[in-house]
Amino acid sequence: MITFRQMTDSEFQSYLESAIIGYAAEKVQAGNWDESNALQRSRDAHQEYLPQGAKTPNNFLNILANEEGQAVGYIWYSILENVKSTLFLYDFEVYENFRRKGYALQSLNVLEGKARELRCEHIELHVFGFNTGAQALYEKAGYFVTNINMKKTIK
Repeated sequence: MITFRQMTDSEFQSYLESAIIGYAAEKVQAGNWDESNALQRSRDAHQEYLPQGAKTPNNFLNILANEEGQAVGYIWYSILENVKSTLFLYDFEVYENFRRKGYALQSLNVLEGKARELRCEHIELHVFGFNTGAQALYEKAGYFVTNINMKKTIK
């Protein structure tokens, strides 16, 4: 059974450094950002969404822990300020060596419970088009597509 526990300050700092790099790389891979300024844009985005770091109100930065208490991943979600009944899943990962053990689906189920506790009626998220594995997971968990952005590169 997966449980969520709040990140420590050192875990948050480690997470943030990794998240900034990962988000920049994903935005470049998706064709949204130019590689030359992607890292700075990612830093700016994280600063905008987490101006007080792990203590930013209505943001929950957690380590996913398994039955043995091992950290198997992380999750960052927030109550949207302009839509109080919506919880937004910003970032979620099960570490590679813990994948294919049911932790991701368990974590999404725990997240639903957290949403209920926070009186949220919806959970929303963004998934990159190239991340078909995540799309399949979310669909299996009952999420459905609400928007699709498309792009064509002209040479």
